[in-house]
Amino acid sequence: MTRRYLMNLPCIAAILLALLIGSGKVRAQEKLTLEEAVKLGIENSKALHASQMKISAAEAKIGEINAARLPQLSFRGGYTRLSSVPPFTFTIPGTSQSMVVSPVVFDNYSLVLSLQQPVFTGFRLESGEKASEYISQATQVDYTKDKSDVSLAVKTAYWNLYKAQEFKRVAEENKSTVEAHLSDIVNMEKNGMATANDVLKVRVQLSNAELAIVDAQNAASLATVVLNNYIGRPLGASVIIATGPNAAAGSLGAPDELLAKAKKQRPELLAADYRIKASQENIITAKSGWYPQVSLGGNYYYNRPNQRIVPTVDAFRDTWDASINVSMSLWNWGATSRQTEQAEAQLAQAVDAQGQIGDAINVEVTQNYLSTTQLKKKIEIADIAVKQAEENLRLTTQRFKNGMALNSDVLDAETMLVSVKNSLAQSVADYEIAVARLGKSLGEL
Repeated sequence: MTRRYLMNLPCIAAILLALLIGSGKVRAQEKLTLEEAVKLGIENSKALHASQMKISAAEAKIGEINAARLPQLSFRGGYTRLSSVPPFTFTIPGTSQSMVVSPVVFDNYSLVLSLQQPVFTGFRLESGEKASEYISQATQVDYTKDKSDVSLAVKTAYWNLYKAQEFKRVAEENKSTVEAHLSDIVNMEKNGMATANDVLKVRVQLSNAELAIVDAQNAASLATVVLNNYIGRPLGASVIIATGPNAAAGSLGAPDELLAKAKKQRPELLAADYRIKASQENIITAKSGWYPQVSLGGNYYYNRPNQRIVPTVDAFRDTWDASINVSMSLWNWGATSRQTEQAEAQLAQAVDAQGQIGDAINVEVTQNYLSTTQLKKKIEIADIAVKQAEENLRLTTQRFKNGMALNSDVLDAETMLVSVKNSLAQSVADYEIAVARLGKSLGEL
């Protein structure tokens, strides 16, 4: 019994391996809805991570400017070795006796603690803070726009995979239809009702159907790789489309309503508005050079020797001072004016950029609306064409069996059915992509 058990070990191992592989395939082929795909795409997008880092950098810039408005505390220290010089002495009148007034200290130590507080900077810090806040808000809106881009990319890849899988399904159905037709034509040849050439034509049709399956399978594999790349899954993982098309959705709305909605919701316009406000604050910053700069200061000294103490003592002594400082540029050869002109030119550029974005949105929304409307009509026409082609194939096949139609008529009907089914799948996928593009152009995530 032991020997028999050992002999069966390879078989048992093979069965377990097959079960593991089978269970792995089941897990790898879990159904994926469109919402799940978009969620995975957003979570795993490197572009969105980079966009988040831009937000972090903008927020850090605000903190940097806020720090400049607060008291600045600094420390400096140093050691100096002086060369030898005669000490300062005083001779007592009427005598030859002299006394040292200030001894020479060769080793000098200096420790200084300074405090500076800006009081008035010509509105430079205030406007700089506001400009940074507007830029931070613009980057946050840019993140929303980038998220919308990722969402559209994932949806496009999802529906392209749906289309590729539909092409594959149609190709497989066509192969089954041609195989059934081949079986009929072979029986008819045996009974003398068809020629060998008729059988050969059907075999060629079957070969073409098999080639179409290979092409469709390859296209589906490539579409799967693209989708998996967007959503951060292994490229070879199989995907089963779980969200069906919704071509029977309600009305899209009037073009004027869509344009108005886009102008309210598009993140690009909101970000452009924030950048205009930041440019306005930058003009105030540039003009700050025309105002005096006022600050408060204070220093605490702990030196050896301390120069303020006379006579000089070779010991650490502390002193302090406090001050109010006012400075103003009286003439800088028009540098402040040129900086202001630059800031005003940048504001004009920001305004023009917002106008260009608005014009582009008008064109984009209109194009996507027309495309979506056109594709919806194409779906309706293609759906009717499929029903007609199916009925045509049924009637032609029946007539052929009754000897009232040619073999070529059946082959043409089969080819026509494949063509209109592919057209329907193409139109359905393109419609879903067009709906996604329209939603993005309206500012809907």
